[in-house]
Amino acid sequence: MKLVTILVVVILVLALLKLVAIDGDIASMWSPQIEARAEAQGAPSSQAISAMTVNGAVNPLLYPGSDFGEKINRVFASGNGCAEVHVPPGKYSYSTTIHISKPCQSLLGAGSALTTLEYSGTGDAIVWQMRPYTIQKAGMLKGFTLKGPGKNVGNAIRSGTVIAATFEDLVINNFLGPNSAAILLENTRADLATWTERTVIRDVHIGISHIGNTIAMAFMINGGGNSFGYEDVSDVWLNVEKGQIGVKWGKGTYTYNSKLNFHANISAIGTDSFVIDGVIRNSLFFLTGEAGCAKDLVHVGPEGEVQGQGFVAVNCASDLTHGYYVRTDLAGVQVDNQHWDAFQLSPAYAPLVNGKGILLLNNVEHKNEADLTNFYGKGPAEFSGGFSFYNTFASILEPSNDPRGLLAKIDPQGNWMTHGSASWGSGIPITSSDNVALKTQLPLSGRTAAIGGELKAGNCAHGVANVSGAVIGQVVPHPTASDGSVDSPFEVLSAAVTAANTVSVQRCAVAPVTLSGKTYNVRVIP
Repeated sequence: MKLVTILVVVILVLALLKLVAIDGDIASMWSPQIEARAEAQGAPSSQAISAMTVNGAVNPLLYPGSDFGEKINRVFASGNGCAEVHVPPGKYSYSTTIHISKPCQSLLGAGSALTTLEYSGTGDAIVWQMRPYTIQKAGMLKGFTLKGPGKNVGNAIRSGTVIAATFEDLVINNFLGPNSAAILLENTRADLATWTERTVIRDVHIGISHIGNTIAMAFMINGGGNSFGYEDVSDVWLNVEKGQIGVKWGKGTYTYNSKLNFHANISAIGTDSFVIDGVIRNSLFFLTGEAGCAKDLVHVGPEGEVQGQGFVAVNCASDLTHGYYVRTDLAGVQVDNQHWDAFQLSPAYAPLVNGKGILLLNNVEHKNEADLTNFYGKGPAEFSGGFSFYNTFASILEPSNDPRGLLAKIDPQGNWMTHGSASWGSGIPITSSDNVALKTQLPLSGRTAAIGGELKAGNCAHGVANVSGAVIGQVVPHPTASDGSVDSPFEVLSAAVTAANTVSVQRCAVAPVTLSGKTYNVRVIP
């Protein structure tokens, strides 16, 4: 029995010694470095990324440079120039213009609420244009707020001359120079006439209340081609203050096959919030928002056209209207291009004028204002259906309370009807008549023979149209191909009155191209 007891004791002692040995091995495996690592893992906020590049994303803060802009430029100048720059959360001031010139370059923040770039220079805050020009898909600007210094500055983002650029989750504000644009899309001239196509803009907020930007967005030609095709402006929110412009299409620009969707808070005393001096065709165009009862929100210039689908729906509900109505704000559409379909959006408006879109008119004071309002809501049968033309200076009441505001209307069957007279503001009463409408001022027109051929870059194919009554100096809007096709991206199409009764049309190649022969309908604004 004693022997058994002794054996049990020995076994227990040996087992205890084994456990101590194992524990010692474990203890020997633990080091201060492991302990520090464990503490760091327990405190994520203490983990600073000290490498210049992590998984392909570049931290510009670790690059040399006098300010933040120069640091980013050094990143893009390194190696082959391809980089995805990630700016950590924080506020960064700089005065050196950031240049992005290759399709493999992107600039991303941690989100517009977390990363703020404050530009204090006098030029452009960011220039994003391809140098040299290429049609390769470009990169992205995403996830930051870009704040300007106020009045002494250029543009926030000077872009264009780029293909398939993406703008996302951006806030841009306080660029108030004389010609500053928050986003400028311009076609510049390099070794060939460039264009800007397939741009994607989504979740972008331009301007904050009571500050805004001189121009929120602009489509312009600066020596390059006219093409702004296949643009996808999905969601842009605008704050447009008095004297500012929301979106501007410059003369000669051609925006086509695009989606243009804008939401705007516009100053109640603002005008010309959307200026269209170029051509918008075969596109979706939507403008929604609030503007008090501001007038001339959309201004179509002498050469401007809008041919597409969509609507303009801006609330007009203020103390002046006593909350009586909310209108689709056609009273805010000013049209200087004197042909009847210069501003045509369908199908929303197509039923209003024999399926042809909106019939616009200038007021009889000849100040080139289109005063149109389509009132919604309860009203007597006299005002139901069709489309009504109102003197919007005459009254702030809805038509059922003040029929004197009605100048003329098109009934549901498409018949033109006139109604009495109305005074313009404090002016004398003006009798309504058929002459109020531009149907007596349709443009002069003609058609060319087929124009086309095999062209080298810089060469042009020419044709003429006989337009009776045309005089040198009169406006010739962008010619329209008789077959309904759009311009080739490799050509610049233009027209002008070159002699009495003669309009010359030319198709100029920006690169070697064979242009199929097309006949063109031309119009001259008398």
